[in-house]
Order: sequence, then structure tokens, then C-alpha cells
Amino acid sequence: MPVSAEVRARFNKLRNDRAGYRRNAVACGLIRRKADLDVPREPSVAGIDGSYQLHRLTSLDLCAAAAVAVEGTSKEAIRHWPEPYHRIWVRGVPHADETSLVLRGLMVGMELELANLSPHDLTLIDGAFGSLIIYLNQGLSNVGARRAVLSAELKERWENQQILSRLLALLRSDRAVAVPKFTSRNELAKPLGISSSDAIDGRTLATLILKSGEYTAPLPVYEEEYHLPRAFCSEGDDLAMNHALQAVRVVYYRPYEWVPSVRLELPGPIANSLTRLSIALEGIHRQFFSPAVLEPYPLFLADRMVKSLGAGVSVVEQTVSQQVVDTGVDLELTMLLLQNYRTEGGRGGV
Repeated sequence: MPVSAEVRARFNKLRNDRAGYRRNAVACGLIRRKADLDVPREPSVAGIDGSYQLHRLTSLDLCAAAAVAVEGTSKEAIRHWPEPYHRIWVRGVPHADETSLVLRGLMVGMELELANLSPHDLTLIDGAFGSLIIYLNQGLSNVGARRAVLSAELKERWENQQILSRLLALLRSDRAVAVPKFTSRNELAKPLGISSSDAIDGRTLATLILKSGEYTAPLPVYEEEYHLPRAFCSEGDDLAMNHALQAVRVVYYRPYEWVPSVRLELPGPIANSLTRLSIALEGIHRQFFSPAVLEPYPLFLADRMVKSLGAGVSVVEQTVSQQVVDTGVDLELTMLLLQNYRTEGGRGGV
């Protein structure tokens, strides 16, 4: 069939170009070995992911945002981390086109709160640093009266949880690493002389050129500027945020032959220190122990947990409907107003 033929042609081209890509990467010093780094000890690891759900009922939107943190495998003593390792918010709000944007901003605020509280040597964020800022900007830019309850929650968390300070701390951290599942970025293309017409992303290219235990030299990621609404972020904080972003470096690492290369966005303090870099790579390496797990184990579990938010909100929807029906006098009208005609949702792992 045509789809199979297109996929086969794409795979054949990548396979034929693979040897040439690797020769060029070796020649320009892009490939390095993890074995050449000293690892002082096994690091403790945690993974954080978020999710949101928007159930559009006839009369209102049933909204939910959540974030969860999962600790990875480690032989060292248990770190003190006050429970719960999750945050969740569920409410009904009036209809508005931009509700999902505000809800996603709330989700990111929860992720940043958990990341800031993590006591571990390495905290993995499911998604790119740039995506976190984009989601916050979209959420804060669309705070409005039509979503009074939701908007008030985002503004309250922004202030009381000091989300901006936690975002800046994350971008400057020597313990946090962003691990996006997918991005169209390809920082490897320029040093390898690959044109944009080849339409190959960085993770695919890294999987082609890297062998087990190899990683790429740290490369700049964010050359463009990011901004947050001035009502929530001063010019000085905006400059500080972009300064920290410009120090972020990307490294692709392939821990085993049976797993694709992992894209790691490293804050400056990690990228500029071989010791911190070795701890980060060792932490990632130890969280892969089965071909069934194609991302670091705590992120794998966190992803499975946040995926269940949709099912949980469906239960809330059914419970709310039952309670409203039990106390209502017009059963037919009540059921019409609570009818679910569209469900939207997503996770933070982009």
C-alpha cells in the first residue's frame, strides 16, 4: 500500500545515509563516550509529568489539571520528601475558547512546584524547557473574568507558590534535566552539514549515529527569546529567564543499543561541569533496564499515571451528574445540560 511504500523509502534512505552521518560526526568530534567520564556514585532520580483534561458539557466545562512525581530506582537511603508527590485541581467553569490554555498553564505551575521540592540528585522533567515557558505564557495571557475560578487558581498559584522563581531556579539548576519525547529541533544538523531539506530531527539522527554508551557534545538550544506577560514578569526577570535559557545545552545519549537516543536539555551548571554531566548520564543510564521501557523509568511511570486523569475525570463527571439528578426537579433538562459533547486533554511530555 502507498503508506508502507513511503515508510519503507524513508527507512531505506536513513539506513543508506547512516554510515556517512557517523563518519562526519566522528570527524568533527561530536561523539563522546560516557565511559570516559568519572561517576562518583549512583545518583537518586525522580521524574515529573503533568496532564490536563477538559470535558465540555452542554452547560459548562469540567476542568482538571494534575502533576505527579515518581522516584526512580536507587540503592541509597530514602530522601526526605514530604508527601503527597502529586498536585490536582478539578472544577467546573463557564465555556470559553481559551480555557485549555489557562488549564495547561496551571498544569505547568504544578510541575514546577514538584520539581522545586524534589530532594534528588537528578530531577527529570517530561518536556522541553521552552515548552514550559510557552504554556505559562499562553495561560497567563488568557487569564480573564469568563474563567474566574480557573483564572483565580492560576494567579493564586503564580503568587503563593512563587512559580516564576521556581521556573528561574529550574533553568539554573545543577540537578534538573528536561527530557522531551519529541521535538522537530535538530542541533546536530549544522555541524554535520545536513540541510533542512533532509527533514530529519535530532533524536532520529542521534539514534542513527550513536552506539551504546555514547553521547553527543553539548550544543546550544535556545537562540530565540521567550517572554511572559509583563503583568506577571518584570523586564529584569524576563532578561534573567532568557539568559538562563541561552546557557541551556542539548545532549543526545544512547544508553543501550535497544533504546533510541534520548534528548536531554541541560541547564548551564550541568552542561559546563563534567562531574554534573556524568551524574546526569549515569542517572539516565540506570533508569533503563528493560526493552519495554523506552524512556527513563520514573518518567515512564509518571506518564502512565497522568494518562489516567481522563478516566478519573470521567468518574467525577458521572458522580456530579448523579448528584445533580438526585437533587433536581427537571430530570430531562438536567441530563441535557450535563451532556458531554467533546473531551480535550493532553500531557506535558512534549
